Amino acid sequence: MSDQHRKANLRIESIPLERPVDWSRRRDVPKLNPILPYFITGNENQLAVFVSQSLSHVLPDGNPILIVGVTGSGKTSMVIHLATRISQYLRNQNPSTSAENPTVLYTTSNDFHREYTENVAADLLQSMREKIHKAEIWIVEDLHHLQEKHRAQEELASRIETRTLEGKITLLTSDRRPCDLSGMRADFCSRCVAGLTLPMMLPDCDARQQIISELMIRHHLELSDQLLSDLLQSLESNLSVRALDHLIRSIDLWCRANSAEPNHESISHAINSAIKNQSISLSMINAAVAKYFKIQRSGLRGSSRKQAMVRARSLAMLIARQLTDKTMLQIGDFYGGRDHTTVIHAIRSTEERLKNDDSLSQALSQIKHQLSR
Repeated sequence: MSDQHRKANLRIESIPLERPVDWSRRRDVPKLNPILPYFITGNENQLAVFVSQSLSHVLPDGNPILIVGVTGSGKTSMVIHLATRISQYLRNQNPSTSAENPTVLYTTSNDFHREYTENVAADLLQSMREKIHKAEIWIVEDLHHLQEKHRAQEELASRIETRTLEGKITLLTSDRRPCDLSGMRADFCSRCVAGLTLPMMLPDCDARQQIISELMIRHHLELSDQLLSDLLQSLESNLSVRALDHLIRSIDLWCRANSAEPNHESISHAINSAIKNQSISLSMINAAVAKYFKIQRSGLRGSSRKQAMVRARSLAMLIARQLTDKTMLQIGDFYGGRDHTTVIHAIRSTEERLKNDDSLSQALSQIKHQLSR
């Protein structure tokens, strides 16, 4: 396809990100801090934009809605925007609906699993189910964290099916389709994709250009057409909005530090510091794990065999294996010269504990989220 033909078929969308007013409980609202107050995309995410603007064509046959995409693709922003649009749509369809009723209930899959386990133990499962079914719209994020948690999967599948039969909307997110994940029940997978699946992609080149232009306005930074062109041509393709924001901030910081206008040196510096060197290192992982567990960084890399230290160190090794291209030997060298067999054992033991240890699963999720910011 020629460049001219591609541009003729390109459509950049910029939609304001809306947030629901009627959450079921304010403490359940996710702490969102979007880089931009709107969602900008090219052809790569047109389906999600279309769905958010054409609910009458989607509901109720498109229930549940599953949003699938890598970290940084905008799943959370889009799912909450969709929840707002659906809430407004339902109100317009039935103006007599009581405003006192909870409209949106938000949870993560980790919290769902924890709450389910606690309520089963306390014989309060019916109360939990009633809360879920009372919500007009229910958001469940990060389904991939339910791997191997079969009882929670069974309960979630049942809740989704019951809500669908009652005409209640359920919105789900995951980094991959459930059927592409190991440790997922077939009935759970089929229930999650019974409605509509929306793939979410990182911004394509044209969307990146528009996002960068908006970020420059936000940070009061001006680049000449040539500098902007050089910047865009130097960028990698797998960049989130947060990474692009980091890039623009780095250019601005260089200019302030050197009392200079933007130039090729400032762009080269920003790309090196904000993009190429942004790949997660073992030291970054070690620092994040130490901070989370409130232990010394040196202790993680040392020889201590205290249970808390071993637990944290093993988790750090697992994260290193998941988020870096380091070999087992390199990870072992970093963590006190341990051999690759020890590293493999630590990682496998941690993976087994994650199946039943909610606090460890929560630690893994939060540390990885912090590292990806």
